[in-house]
Amino acid sequence: MEIKKRTITFGKMLEFIDNFGKDYFPLTKYDAWKRVYSGSFNLKSLEHYFPSHIERAVAGLLRKGWVEKVETNKGTMVKITKFGQMQILQYDLEKMALNKDRWDGKWRIIFFDIIELDRKKRNNLRKYLRKLGLYPMQESVYVSPYDCDREIQYLREILDVPHSVKIGVLEQLENSEDLKKIFKL
Repeated sequence: MEIKKRTITFGKMLEFIDNFGKDYFPLTKYDAWKRVYSGSFNLKSLEHYFPSHIERAVAGLLRKGWVEKVETNKGTMVKITKFGQMQILQYDLEKMALNKDRWDGKWRIIFFDIIELDRKKRNNLRKYLRKLGLYPMQESVYVSPYDCDREIQYLREILDVPHSVKIGVLEQLENSEDLKKIFKL
């Protein structure tokens, strides 16, 4: 007999509801399993969790305002709110990574000037830049040998600092030999 996991995180549950499809996620376990048996959706990824923990996670998402109850002709369903969509994007940030296949010989410089009132956004940006593998040249200047335009644009939108973060592409950089050693190029 397989041991079931005890808890499901809000982020995992929110991601699951988002992946459930264009329809709403059924609020009751019975309705969800009815959809599985009718062949319209596969709930295999939830079978590792106790049903009571799934219900508790959905209740927590409702309390936080990340999902809302909606009455449909199929019964009571759960729908992700706009705030919940933002949380999904935050959850995706944790999984974001750069494509480090091949270096094209160019350096990407990311620099920013975020005001002190937005310190939390600034610190989050630094955290995600380091997580992506960018090297800090100064507190607000980071460098990468790999293309990171999409990731930086995504970060700008999620952190709501679209005009405070800039990207530059350089063919030459003064201390490039040191950076090549750091990035193992």
